[in-house]
Amino acid sequence: MTRISKNRLDKSTSDRMFELFFRSLSSLNSSQAATEFFTDILTDTEQVMIAKRYTIAVLLTKGYNQTHIKQALNVSYTTIGTVAGWLKNLKPATKKIIDRHLKDEAWGQFFDKSAIGKAKFKATLVRSVRSALR
Repeated sequence: MTRISKNRLDKSTSDRMFELFFRSLSSLNSSQAATEFFTDILTDTEQVMIAKRYTIAVLLTKGYNQTHIKQALNVSYTTIGTVAGWLKNLKPATKKIIDRHLKDEAWGQFFDKSAIGKAKFKATLVRSVRSALR
């Protein structure tokens, strides 16, 4: 689990730190640069956590059902619910990014090309239908 210090930064230091950090992020102008940057500064766990949250956001926006997302990404309904809550209050820039990614065919083919594949998707769907009928 990610931990932060219990000793809080003063507001001006925190604001300046985030301003410079986000400015640095905005200079990442390629997928390769972003990959190198994030793999250098984030642990594997942090990378997975962020990637899963973003993937959940895109898939929910595309209309995928929560059970399917839970089983495909090995996340809890709580995590999916938290991301769903964020989606209700998106800032315009975040909404624009997600909308842009919704048009990307790679997201439309996510489950076809992911490790779960079509066979696991069908089996998962059958199980979730059975559970719903019980």
